[in-house]
Amino acid sequence: MTVKRPKSFNVLTDVFNQKCKALIRWDPDIVEIIQFGSSVYAPERAKDVDLVIITRNEKYYAGYFDAANPEDAPFNVDVLVLNTNKAPKPDLLRSILGAFKILYGDGRYLLEYAKTLGDPTFDESTTSLKAAADYMSLAKATEDPLLKDRHIREAFDALFHATRLASMVYLSIEISRWGLVKRRLPKQYRRDFETFIEILHLKYLYNGEYPREGVEEEFQTWLKKVQEYVGNLKKESHRAKERKQ
Repeated sequence: MTVKRPKSFNVLTDVFNQKCKALIRWDPDIVEIIQFGSSVYAPERAKDVDLVIITRNEKYYAGYFDAANPEDAPFNVDVLVLNTNKAPKPDLLRSILGAFKILYGDGRYLLEYAKTLGDPTFDESTTSLKAAADYMSLAKATEDPLLKDRHIREAFDALFHATRLASMVYLSIEISRWGLVKRRLPKQYRRDFETFIEILHLKYLYNGEYPREGVEEEFQTWLKKVQEYVGNLKKESHRAKERKQ
C-alpha cells in the first residue's frame, strides 16, 4: 500500500472534519473520535494517522476503515473501534492517553476509561532499555554490514521507545488526577522528549544518520540520558501517587 502523507497533520482541520462526518454517517452511534499517536506528538514526521472510534453500538469494521480512507484521501488512517460499555486494556489505553487530540465529542468517555486505570508501572520502559542494549550487542557480534546497520538503528529506536513508554505512563497518571486539560509533559521533559524524537527516532532510526565512528560510545551517551529521563518521570509519578492518597 502506498504511504500518503502531508507536510504536517497540524494543518488539516477540514480533512479531519470530513473524516469525522463520514464516520458518523456510517455509525450514528459514535460518541467520540480521537486522534492519537505520532501524528499528535510528532505531526511533522508522522507517516499516517491513528484514530480511536468510541461508539455505543459497534458496526462492521470495514465500514469504519472505508469511511476514514476514501480513494482521494491525502493520508492513510488506521482505525481502532471501542465500545462505550467496555474499557480497553490498560496498555492500549495508556498508548492513547500518551498523546491524543479529541476530534469529535467532549472526551467524557475517554476520561471515564482513564479513571479505570490502576497504578501504572515503568516495567515496559525498563524492558525497552534492556532490548536496546541487546540490539547493540547483536550489532557488535555481526560482520554483515546491512544487519549491523539494522541492529544499530533498532538499538537507538529502542531507547526512544523507552522514553515514549515512560511519558505515556506519566501522562496517564496526570489524566487520572486532573482530567483531560492538564495532559502535557512539563516543559523540561517536553523539551527532552522532542530531542529524543528528533535524534533517536528520526535521525538515527529513519535516516540512519548515526555516527559511524564511535557508535558504541554514542549509544552509551544516549542510554544514560534516557535512563535519567525515565528515572525522573518515575520519581514524578510516585510523587503524584502520594498526592492522590
